[in-house]
Amino acid sequence: MWPWEHLAVAYVLYSLATNTIAREPPSACGVLAVAVGSQFPDLLDKPLAWTVGLTDAGYSVGHSIFVAPLVCLGAYAVAARWGRRTLAGAFSIAYLSHPLADLLSQLLRDGAVDPRTVLWPLASPPATAHGGFLDHLGLYVGRYVSLLLAGGMTLQVLFQLLLGLAVFSLWVADGAPVAADMWRLLRARRAR
Repeated sequence: MWPWEHLAVAYVLYSLATNTIAREPPSACGVLAVAVGSQFPDLLDKPLAWTVGLTDAGYSVGHSIFVAPLVCLGAYAVAARWGRRTLAGAFSIAYLSHPLADLLSQLLRDGAVDPRTVLWPLASPPATAHGGFLDHLGLYVGRYVSLLLAGGMTLQVLFQLLLGLAVFSLWVADGAPVAADMWRLLRARRAR
């Protein structure tokens, strides 16, 4: 999945959780924690494989269902130290949604799921031989652009469009967290 797809899935889950459990819309700080948590597995695994070469594939430590509880506990410990435990919940929802969304993406794209993407250190997907980080980025962006230019409404493109529309609508209904807070801050500074 692309970074914006991970963010979208994580935001939907976080918004549903806050609106249902806490009965309030997402906070700006919570949305920022979701943004970091939704990208964390790739920010960890892709450089480890594509730049440093410590792992064979871009799915390892960060995507592992065995490491996830430790990361979530670490996030809780940091957030509790700052007195912001709810941010650990936001981060954890987003972090845990990432590998699950990758599996869903595989199913939509290929019609099958490769569980090795979440089973590190017991298993890992085959190593990729595309070069470094920029080589991988160029390859994946090239594939995506080709998919979009090829035309036709694939299930993956339809999913992305519907997800984008749903997330934007939900974000507006939630009061546009982060953007609304920045707007209020700017207006307050201008009023001085």
